[in-house]
Amino acid sequence: MPLDSANWPAVEVDETTALLIRARGYLERGWCRDAVARDAEGNNLVYARSDKAAAWCMFGALRAAGMTGDFHHPAFVRLTEVLDAGMSISSFNDAQENVEPVLAAFDRAIAAEAPDAA
Repeated sequence: MPLDSANWPAVEVDETTALLIRARGYLERGWCRDAVARDAEGNNLVYARSDKAAAWCMFGALRAAGMTGDFHHPAFVRLTEVLDAGMSISSFNDAQENVEPVLAAFDRAIAAEAPDAA
């Protein structure tokens, strides 16, 4: 029997992990550098939650996924913790040639144990 989503068990995740998963989904749809978000043509800078947004940086994806606040939000902190020491999310994002390392960083942050789950 082929696998489909109906055969997968439901797994509950904490709010921070859910936000990271949603943000990763935005990056799978479109990724950019040197801007929080860009339109479909990739030229115009747009607000991360804009209907015109078609590509996001790491921070923009967090914003589009519903992150409020900034540097102290648990999703931002978890993502920062999986990056190389001293590297900011923006610096990491903009240093990449393609989206794969960005998605891998989100995968590590998603897999990281939530601080309150210990």
